[in-house]
Amino acid sequence: MKINEMPACFLQHELFYLTAPELSRSEEMQSKLNEFSSFHHEFLLWSPGFHSLASVQKNILDSADNFLNDTDEYKFFIIDRKSDDLLGCISLFIRNRTIPYIEIGYWLATDAMGKGIMPEACKLVTKMASEYFNAKRIEIRTAGRNVRSQSVALKCGFRLEAKLAYERLDSAGMIDDTFIYRYSS
Repeated sequence: MKINEMPACFLQHELFYLTAPELSRSEEMQSKLNEFSSFHHEFLLWSPGFHSLASVQKNILDSADNFLNDTDEYKFFIIDRKSDDLLGCISLFIRNRTIPYIEIGYWLATDAMGKGIMPEACKLVTKMASEYFNAKRIEIRTAGRNVRSQSVALKCGFRLEAKLAYERLDSAGMIDDTFIYRYSS
């Protein structure tokens, strides 16, 4: 899919816009990832603590390839309208095209947290998943202790559907539950 084929109503917000991954933002993304707070590292197991430029570039290239070939994931950069800074990423993971079933995943730069950006970005991609991709199932999975991510899900109209007890480990090896939130329009 090409981003310019998507209606602007799914990509535009008064504070930010969503765009496909761009290699030109590799160093900026590396910097944001390497500035992650301990909160990020506790719950984002894919974040090793230090991200090399090469690993970030590979991630962006893989994401761009997925986007263009309609496979696995649509990753969007969240870009501030005023400063043009990268604020974070939000993804639609394609879990089952036949249903269609999509999971939303996201991260926000440490300096962008607490400003209401992620709930608004999540609302945009939820609308995109529902109306553009006609998803029948849209979900967000969070760690049981990740109350910030749970708050995002609730602010966006998701409801707690299931709690999987002792289902995951955090980065310190601590056992935690997984909460599954499902969107219900």
